[in-house]
Amino acid sequence: MNNFDDIPISAPDQDRFGFNPFALAISDCIRNIVKPHGSVVAIYGPWGSGKSSVINLVRHHLNIDAAEIDIISFPAWMYRTEDAIAVGFFKELYAGLSPVLSERTKAAGALRKLGANLAGASSLAGMAVGLFAGTLGEKAATATLDALGGFIEQGETTEDLQSTLAAALLEEGKRFLVVIDDLDRLSPEEALVIFRLIKSVGRLPNVMYLLAYDREATEQAVARRFPSEGAHYLEKIIQAGFELPQPDRSHLNAMMGEALNGIIANTPNIDPVELGNQFHAVVAPELKTPRDVLRLANTLSITVTPIRKDVFLPDFISLETLRVFRPSLYRAIRLNKLAILNAGQSGRYDQREKRSLEYTAMLLTSEPEAEHQRLREVLMRVFPQLQNVFANIIYPGSREWARQRRACSAEHFDTYFRFSVSPETIPQIELDYLLDEARTIAEVQERLRHALLISQANGRTKASYLLDELTTHGPNISIQHGDVLLTAIFGIADELFVESDEERGFAIGNNRLRLHWLLRSILKDRTSLDVRSAILARAIENAPLQWHLDFSSSAWQDHHPSNPQREPALEVDTLTTEVVAQKLQEKSLELLREEAEKGDLLDRSNASHLLFHWDQLKPEGSDEVVRFTHAALELDEQVCKLAGVFLGKSYSQAMGGIGGAPGDLVYRQQDRAQVDGINRIIDIEKFRQRSSQVLNSDAVDDRQKNIVKRFLAAWARRDASDD
Repeated sequence: MNNFDDIPISAPDQDRFGFNPFALAISDCIRNIVKPHGSVVAIYGPWGSGKSSVINLVRHHLNIDAAEIDIISFPAWMYRTEDAIAVGFFKELYAGLSPVLSERTKAAGALRKLGANLAGASSLAGMAVGLFAGTLGEKAATATLDALGGFIEQGETTEDLQSTLAAALLEEGKRFLVVIDDLDRLSPEEALVIFRLIKSVGRLPNVMYLLAYDREATEQAVARRFPSEGAHYLEKIIQAGFELPQPDRSHLNAMMGEALNGIIANTPNIDPVELGNQFHAVVAPELKTPRDVLRLANTLSITVTPIRKDVFLPDFISLETLRVFRPSLYRAIRLNKLAILNAGQSGRYDQREKRSLEYTAMLLTSEPEAEHQRLREVLMRVFPQLQNVFANIIYPGSREWARQRRACSAEHFDTYFRFSVSPETIPQIELDYLLDEARTIAEVQERLRHALLISQANGRTKASYLLDELTTHGPNISIQHGDVLLTAIFGIADELFVESDEERGFAIGNNRLRLHWLLRSILKDRTSLDVRSAILARAIENAPLQWHLDFSSSAWQDHHPSNPQREPALEVDTLTTEVVAQKLQEKSLELLREEAEKGDLLDRSNASHLLFHWDQLKPEGSDEVVRFTHAALELDEQVCKLAGVFLGKSYSQAMGGIGGAPGDLVYRQQDRAQVDGINRIIDIEKFRQRSSQVLNSDAVDDRQKNIVKRFLAAWARRDASDD
């Protein structure tokens, strides 16, 4: 098992499945056939069950206990055609018998002529190509055919030749065993050639045959060829047939366990309980032969390598087991991702039976009905939310699944079927870099800035997915390292607020929200208010304007909600103390005034938000903001900037009409005038008047005028209630 090879064993000390006693019984059976006459012993077993190993063990015992029996091997699977198999059979038989018949020239010649007569002169030309694969084999075949061909014109009948050969073998008295293994590798027609040869000219005195094949498959092939005889055809040929004993399941499990130990060696954080549960529930029932173990071990040794750290190994091993042994079920899982992942969202008890039938039809149609119950349990182990369908247990889901990178989490499902990390998540090695407590603030910021340049699924940046992963792992991040991470991320927060990471349509999410989710994931329920307040105060100290305002507003709202219907937040949900929140508000006002003084405020992508925030920071703040916007309206270029500030976008998607008319498959984007409540911060009439005037101004370019035109058109639609 070191290299997961498929080489049959050759000695009893290599036997791990209890084959040796069986092989010893077969060898005794052969040894006790005193006067064989084409006697045939067969070993039955499915593909990969260990037949070749048993044959090697039989050879081993015969070499020790019956050295007087000469063993002749006929590798039938090496021959390409049915005619070549016939010639090859006599070639190997001649090579094995010739040392004994060498003194009996007539008998040796009879064997060669018998082969030539059987093949027939008209077939010899084609056999030269099909006899062996490879140049050396073809040369050997040609030499053999030349030897046979020289006797074709002699004219003796097949019966005469066989009688001469039989008399010589009978007089010689030495026994021969012709071993024909791997009949499973032949086509049904090619296997029938072997049986016909043995049944006819192969019935020779002192010659025995040991065959190994899949009984069920072979009998089906014979029944198709000889429907009137069916299995009775083989019963006339086989004198003694033995079913290969099934390997003990504990031996197969132990063999697979050893393979897994090697495959997953040095992989950290493996859940031994879940690995054991899934091994015995999913893997072990599929292992019926040694070759099954080798197939799965070889598969896992290759497929797990590139994503070892990016999957939950018990899930991966289970899904790979299904891919190898139950490809239809594996395909059904892959094609029904959303139905599986969302299975836990419906808790209506009265629909459980109906949903169970629907999911069974969706996933298990191709599987035998007798196995449905076990396979439902398999599915529930890999995808626990299916317990809501199959077990009447409400299992809505857990963020722990995402932290463990389980197949049942939406972020990681695709990784198990792509054999590479899903574009909706981050490789574990990259996440580990940020989670490493040795990381500095500068290193974290450098990694996030680089991630902003990389686009992943849905056009989102890698940075947004990094924030998602950090949030998922937040409860496991130490408070000390959380302090470093928050300080680093807060310090470049405004750079992270990019449009590509804004969710569209009905979805909710952007990097501003992701920062809020992250800080709560790290600190909530793990710190007192004073500790949390101190950490966040340090982290926000050097934050840029946009995030500073956003965070300070949230901290202030915890204590002084703007909505009179809302109560102040509970201490466990409060970001900072009220004293710290007050200081942050004051700092925010200073930052806004500095930005306005520099003339950069209207150039920011979220300038409208900043203006409203400025208005809210002080009761008399509106006058301050109005003075600022009034001055801006005096300059044509600033008017264009203000138009751009209040020009937003809306997204819509038609759902389809009555009668089955198709709806939109993508979102529609439309300009939207975001002018609700702007009378608090700007003179509306003057704003509209100046916007119209700048369309005729020579001080602004066509691009700026186009922005103003779009803004005025959107404003007009709003007034007309068209949007």
